[in-house]
Amino acid sequence: MACERPASWTDAYPTLLRLLDATIEANRTTTRPTANVPALRRVRRDLVQMDNGHQPYPDSVLEWSPHAAYRLIREVITAAPLGHPAVGAVLRLAADIADQNAAVRAAASPTKQS
Repeated sequence: MACERPASWTDAYPTLLRLLDATIEANRTTTRPTANVPALRRVRRDLVQMDNGHQPYPDSVLEWSPHAAYRLIREVITAAPLGHPAVGAVLRLAADIADQNAAVRAAASPTKQS
């Protein structure tokens, strides 16, 4: 079942990139990094691909995937410092995508009758 990006994606997407850029730069310039910089760069690349309408997985259909988006956003949440002002927008986007994913799963599963 195809679905559209949640409305919160438009506002949160630039915030996701800024947050990733700040985290990557902070970990790249420190002597004791706390995050895997190459992995975060891949997450950033995949988010850009998703925003451009492509899936980060080879051989995927070209439609919005709430599962793929949630996987990437979870990586951002894990790497982000909790006190960063952008984390709230990212968590709200994650909640919207989780709700969307649940709706897609419910629509795809057979209905139980009592």
